Amino acid sequence: MRFALLNHERIEAIKGAKGVCPCCGNDLVAKCGEVYIHYWAHKKKCDDYWWENETEWHRNWKNKFPKEWQERIQYDESGEKHIADVKTSSGWTIEFQHSGIAREERDSRDYFYNKLIWIVDGTRRKTDIERFVSLFFNARTISNEPFILRILKSYPLERVRLNQEWGDSKSLVLFDFGKSEVRYFDEYSSNKDLWLIYPSKDRTYLTSFPKDSFIEMMNNTRSDEVYKMLLNPIQTKLIEEAEQEEKRIHTLAKPVRQRIAYIIGILRNRKEQEEWFDDFDIKVASKILNNYVEALIRQGYSDENIEGMLSNIQALTINTHKWTAWKDSMER
Repeated sequence: MRFALLNHERIEAIKGAKGVCPCCGNDLVAKCGEVYIHYWAHKKKCDDYWWENETEWHRNWKNKFPKEWQERIQYDESGEKHIADVKTSSGWTIEFQHSGIAREERDSRDYFYNKLIWIVDGTRRKTDIERFVSLFFNARTISNEPFILRILKSYPLERVRLNQEWGDSKSLVLFDFGKSEVRYFDEYSSNKDLWLIYPSKDRTYLTSFPKDSFIEMMNNTRSDEVYKMLLNPIQTKLIEEAEQEEKRIHTLAKPVRQRIAYIIGILRNRKEQEEWFDDFDIKVASKILNNYVEALIRQGYSDENIEGMLSNIQALTINTHKWTAWKDSMER
């Protein structure tokens, strides 16, 4: 904690100083070593159960904003109160999260602070940046200005713990990888960006925002612009891609339609020739194949890719001698 109260004024920790917590009113002790940042420590646990020890990373981030914005007490309608890391003059709360946090607490803060942006330390675990960078090798670029990637549906996002922990937050979450360079092209790397993973119903996007621009805009009451600049391009792309996919679904390329018809023909012949196909249902088979193609389209596969994958299904169909076995394989 950077500030304590003394005679109702906010003071910083200096050797021998006394103060009380502005949130719970309990006594604080000034910790003023030679190596680490000076800070206030509680003699007993703070009543604000969201309170946690401050790291140098926290302090460095907070110091990018005016002192009067730092460690501000926030109240809700019931009188519950908490200390916000930073509260801007335009009403946005910025929380800097280094340590792990329970999902329930994260959700509570999301709802308590009406307009909240999280900055999450992506360097806490050594494997986080490695897993994060792996996203770039499993994504395709859908926009250069602004830079937006779409993660391939086939990539298991559960491997990225940062996404597991923060992907369903209702607030904006930006990851800070400090001085570590994030490489997303052979010829390009940067340690000057904040990163956003944006999951939606059936696709996930990845984009970046310069740290300096974020700090400058938040300091100049342009917080709403930051939100719009990050999210509006992604939401626009999401709508565009959904419309393109729907169009492709309803106007399948001729080779894809022919391949589906050919597979149906193989199945129909099986029904006539083999007793194991007596319960074959052409409507069910058509629906399964079309659902399969739609899923591939929504995952970003080209018509050529889809035709190739249907060739594999054709081979499966030739080598399968039971209708139920074919249907189970396709549904899986």
